[in-house]
Amino acid sequence: MFLNHLRSKMSLFSTFCSFLGLLIASTSAFSPPKYSTCISKDFGHGGTVCVCSEKDCDSFSEGSPLSTKEYAVYTSRKAGDRFRLTTARLNNSFNLKSKQTGVQLIVNSSVTFQKILGFGGAFTDAATINIQNISTTLKQKLLSSYYSVEGIEYAIGRIPMASCDFSTRPYSYNDNVGDLEMANFSLAEEDLNFKIPLILMAMKTSKRNITFFGSPWSAPAWMKTNDKMTGFGQLKGNAGDKYHKAWALYFAKFIEAYNDKGVKIWAVTVQNEPSDGFIPFFSFQCMGYTAEMERDFIKEDLGPMLSLQGHADVKIIMLDDSRPFLPSWVDTILSDPGAAKYVAGIGVHWYEDKYMPAKVLTDAHNRFPDQFILATEACADPQTSKPPRVSLGDWSRGNQYSHSIIEDLSNWSVGWVDWNLALNMEGGPNWVKNFVDSPIIVDAENGVFYKQPMFYHLGHFSKFVPPGSQRIEVKASEESALQFIGFITPDSLMVVIVLNTEDQEIALQIHSEDGVINETVPPSSIQTYIC
Repeated sequence: MFLNHLRSKMSLFSTFCSFLGLLIASTSAFSPPKYSTCISKDFGHGGTVCVCSEKDCDSFSEGSPLSTKEYAVYTSRKAGDRFRLTTARLNNSFNLKSKQTGVQLIVNSSVTFQKILGFGGAFTDAATINIQNISTTLKQKLLSSYYSVEGIEYAIGRIPMASCDFSTRPYSYNDNVGDLEMANFSLAEEDLNFKIPLILMAMKTSKRNITFFGSPWSAPAWMKTNDKMTGFGQLKGNAGDKYHKAWALYFAKFIEAYNDKGVKIWAVTVQNEPSDGFIPFFSFQCMGYTAEMERDFIKEDLGPMLSLQGHADVKIIMLDDSRPFLPSWVDTILSDPGAAKYVAGIGVHWYEDKYMPAKVLTDAHNRFPDQFILATEACADPQTSKPPRVSLGDWSRGNQYSHSIIEDLSNWSVGWVDWNLALNMEGGPNWVKNFVDSPIIVDAENGVFYKQPMFYHLGHFSKFVPPGSQRIEVKASEESALQFIGFITPDSLMVVIVLNTEDQEIALQIHSEDGVINETVPPSSIQTYIC
């Protein structure tokens, strides 16, 4: 059965490394960058971090072009490797009668799915305060680690609209009671001194275009039913009234203010976690919507206001909450033509994934294929991980990230966005002490920062699957512990990412019309294959 299936796939797989001949014949052959050795440190949490100081920090550097019939493999593993590069040659011929061992992956590049928007993280107040709290040299190394060709080349940035829990205080952009015309709207010192300067530095550091989207946590307290930015509260009144028009204008003012500072806003989410605003005594900024309330606000206020203010090109992302809400919210909002015409995408958080299978993402895509799905927030916190809040070197948290990315993208998500870019040793600052972990932890007292396993897991995707890549079909010959996903990049490179969460190695074959890749996936590792 498998051999028949494999024969049928071979005719569809002519591009899997036949690209190599074309690449070598040109002057733009793929040169896999090399990665310098990190300074490893073990804090006793089930893995290691890489230590970056003003003097030393691991990074990518230019490599040599692949020769014909050659492929590259990057490996990171719990045992210590970080983006370890090896190259090898394909077997010269494919023999269906040859003995096959281990797991066989069949890559079918003629079956394509969604295009990839990218991967990234959030420019929270906490993250930018931490980054600004270190030396200029170290700050540039941190931003380079995320955004430059020497780093993992993030391509998405999320920006909280005013304060969130990862701020040092609650604030809005207009605390002038009754100012429905938003005449007194103004960015805060956190935007001007922390977020925007670092965003501009990231843009200057990156060769890729960085896509930015904004997310609000709460309207100003005077606009809410409980007169507070926290706790059980919603926007006063109903869709179409003065408060909803003013709140929609607030979005437009945010877009304009950031544009004026040189940061183009690509999209806005309607509300960060709208379910939080129905939780009594919720400790940090929030505002509640039901699906019906969000639907009506979009079609009567937010969509028309952005168009009226000249921002019709700014995309609106609905939900921005956990997966269990997805089916009912998609039905309620996107089944309404008046709302659907303004909605470009669906934002999903990872915090309650265990309660709802990823298939709901595919179901949403199948019903409403014109709206993209984007994973807009994830972090290792008490809901998703065991203590401590900051677990330096914890390899299992990297596994959680890669599992989520593979699962979401295998079900039509166009990208995956982490939460805070960098936190301190406590997992903050956070004004309500809602501390969590981050891919980079800043130890300002000792003048270093630590790259966590989460950083490298994310990099296996963000570095090698640039925006515009397209997911392709990859199937396995049998059930196994391996998790995997494949892409074709804009440069026509084949990329296959393989995650092994087991404590034992697994033999792997990747089949192509031109030959076979024979490898061994190390225990507790993630690999990126490029051909």
